[in-house]
Amino acid sequence: MFIVLLTSCGFHLRGAYQLPAFMKTTYVQADNQSGELVRSLKRRLKANGIRIVDDVHEAAAVFEIQTEILNKRVLSVDSKGRAREYELNYSINFSLLDLARENETTLLQQSLKLEREFLFDTEDVLGKSREEATLVKDMQQDMVRLIMLRLQAYNESTSRSN
Repeated sequence: MFIVLLTSCGFHLRGAYQLPAFMKTTYVQADNQSGELVRSLKRRLKANGIRIVDDVHEAAAVFEIQTEILNKRVLSVDSKGRAREYELNYSINFSLLDLARENETTLLQQSLKLEREFLFDTEDVLGKSREEATLVKDMQQDMVRLIMLRLQAYNESTSRSN
């Protein structure tokens, strides 16, 4: 009884997204197919019932990552001119095509951007390099969650308009 009440109120388990039906078989197009973002996105799509195909001709939809940019900039320096604080900027542009609609861009180009700041200790370069790598990986995971939320929002907006 409790489960019926939860599902009827719109509750979904964390990580379970309501994605557009036409995405049942999706091709993910990106310059860096072996990158962490693409691998994580494919895993998350598969976990939500989407079949990822390696050939665009087998797909009903194409999820395209046009750009993926990671920048690092110095925010502050110490008295010797060494960097003490950095800002990481991670941004992507993507779009979604429904191939049944004659390659019409279904979800127009979307842009997402994340920023993180971290302190850099010149005495612990190895530890701070690991911290930076961990921050980048966390940003990529957050980016995948944001993509999935955008896809779900698109699905909800189109289902309301139909």
